[in-house]
Amino acid sequence: MSSSQTQAIRRMVVGSFAAGVSAMLLVGLVAPIAMKGGLSVRDAFAATIEQRQPAIEPLDVAAIEAQLAEADRLMSDMRASTSDEVVMLQRLAR
Repeated sequence: MSSSQTQAIRRMVVGSFAAGVSAMLLVGLVAPIAMKGGLSVRDAFAATIEQRQPAIEPLDVAAIEAQLAEADRLMSDMRASTSDEVVMLQRLAR
């Protein structure tokens, strides 16, 4: 037998083994649950939940605006401190 035939036979054996294991798992695990009605919808019920807090916390707009203002101030300071270097680099690049 050539190596391609051996590989094909090996693939078929492994494939049939995997299919057999899958079938056994399906029959052994899922079938008993389905037979007992574990998957039936008619027995399902909804429980009520009392919500004590909002699902989404409200945003602190003042704190966010303060953070943005601080970031703007820092950016302006950085631009002011590096503007001389940027001008020099632009002159050197020409």
